[in-house]
Amino acid sequence: MLISALLGAIAGFFGVTLLFRWTDAPTVGGSSMILSGVGIAYLAMALFVGIGTLMPKAGSKVLNVEDSDELVENRQSLLGSSLANGVLGVMMIVLANSGTGGTVPVSIAVGTVIVALAVAGFLIVKTWKYQDELMRQVSLEAGSIAGAMVIATLLVWGAFSMNGMGPAIEAKSMIALVMGMTLLGAFVATGARGMLTPR
Repeated sequence: MLISALLGAIAGFFGVTLLFRWTDAPTVGGSSMILSGVGIAYLAMALFVGIGTLMPKAGSKVLNVEDSDELVENRQSLLGSSLANGVLGVMMIVLANSGTGGTVPVSIAVGTVIVALAVAGFLIVKTWKYQDELMRQVSLEAGSIAGAMVIATLLVWGAFSMNGMGPAIEAKSMIALVMGMTLLGAFVATGARGMLTPR
């Protein structure tokens, strides 16, 4: 647990440093910062799980698994999920630096979204057969939880906004909300089944 916490802190530090030094998100606006932050979270998760899966002995000490054999057995699905999350993370960072005040051209931003969604969708479908019944059920529950949270948040946010009690919903904020809630839904679903308990 201490190793995981330490590596998480280091990854967070470098993520924030890269956000401020290598992107225009801090100067574009608050919603760009939030979207970039969510994108970095996806990238960090992809790197942790991906590298941990490719190096099972080291990965078993960092990731919440029984042993290295569990990583070997689930290599196909874990690598596919890692790559999908990494691609989506890059997509969000690109979008955060596009639009008004951004430096990423429209063609690149739109192209990145199309490619990222196509690749992520392909990987999700491709790796579905490698998941056992438990993981498939957790994935479905995560999607349902995330969808419910997104709907509830948008309804409340929209109601407040149209009555002058809150800011208008921006496109970048919308994307950050959907992707952030998707990640949160996954944690809630796995936590509800006790799969976040340290092993």
